[in-house]
Amino acid sequence: MSVGGCWSSGILPTYDLTVIDFPPVVAGDAVKVSASTYLAFRQCPAQAQARYQRVYSAESKASFTGALAHRLFARHLQTGPIENLHQAVREEIGVGLNQKMVSLGLRRPSEIEEVVRQVGALYDRFRRFPSDGFEAAEVELEVEPTDGVTLHGKIDAVYREGLAGPVLRDWKTGGLGEPLDQLMFYALVWALGHGELAGMVEAVSLQTGERVSRVPTRTMMKSVAQSVAELVNVMRVAWSSASEVERRGGPWCRYCPLLSDCSEGQAVDALTVR
Repeated sequence: MSVGGCWSSGILPTYDLTVIDFPPVVAGDAVKVSASTYLAFRQCPAQAQARYQRVYSAESKASFTGALAHRLFARHLQTGPIENLHQAVREEIGVGLNQKMVSLGLRRPSEIEEVVRQVGALYDRFRRFPSDGFEAAEVELEVEPTDGVTLHGKIDAVYREGLAGPVLRDWKTGGLGEPLDQLMFYALVWALGHGELAGMVEAVSLQTGERVSRVPTRTMMKSVAQSVAELVNVMRVAWSSASEVERRGGPWCRYCPLLSDCSEGQAVDALTVR
């Protein structure tokens, strides 16, 4: 529902308008493409294939801390500043993060207190950002641009800041890295689902203060759509022929679940400066 012109839940309406056409793809099994899978494909197709086989990188304390911090950011945007951080942390862990905490073995009070300290530092930086134009947090997007292909994304926050379209913002709790592939994927799913180009996509690191932004164009969106279509084609061909896909070495190999059986990844990882 909407309140005062802003959508109060994390689900925004979609519109039957066409901004770009999704490219044709080969026929085959249903494929669901998330931002994480698309990013993995851009880095290494074999890593994306592993995700479809439910082979994922191990959970880490950093990923748990990041997930918890994002829940606090969303709470702040939706209900206002958090006065009791410890209480908010307990509530958010209980809602959806308790199993992750258990799997990481975070049981000792000192370990949990360190997580709270780290999350609190991130939240202190986050609350300095103005919330003018805020529309919705943790926005789930899902669109089927062609039969059997579903694109899914979850945007940290959507703002309206007087631009031609909305600002889609992604909060990073670590270094900024190279976020453009992820941002462009969000822009594509938004364009396909809402019938409008985003006014801007932006990633902000709350750890370093870095930020990067782009103004999506139709040309950019057509290029991203071609890349997503390539992912669909590569996976469908691999699944139908029971074949392996290309492996590409890079800095991502260090945390790849395929590393122990990947000579390309091992060669790159051996040269990586720690």
